[in-house]
Amino acid sequence: MPNWLTPFFTFSYWFTPYPAPFTGVYFWLMISLSGASFLLGLVGSFIYFKFKDPSNRKIIKKISNLAITFGVLMGISFFFTQTSTPTLGSRFWFLLWLIMAVVWISFILKYAIWQAPQERAERARKLANQKYFNK
Repeated sequence: MPNWLTPFFTFSYWFTPYPAPFTGVYFWLMISLSGASFLLGLVGSFIYFKFKDPSNRKIIKKISNLAITFGVLMGISFFFTQTSTPTLGSRFWFLLWLIMAVVWISFILKYAIWQAPQERAERARKLANQKYFNK
């Protein structure tokens, strides 16, 4: 296992009340992830209405909500870690946000894979039936 991965497998790294601030590559990685996630969410919030299909619109809106929330929470956690705030700066918050994001993504995938195709089929069926009744 590489040396840079060993801290991730120690209890004290994740649960110390006074964690050391991020430095070097980790500092820029956290800023980049947080900022990119937030910007992705903003872009998604501005362009989701351009999609014609309501199901696609809903998927883009869900992804952009996730990205904005994840970016803001990561930024807040990063701030508390950098200022060495007790407990709020602990690194387990990053782990918690990651778990939350994985669960959120699973719900988005569930919608995109199973529910959205059913909604599209239902809309197509209604549209096909509607052409006979609107004469």
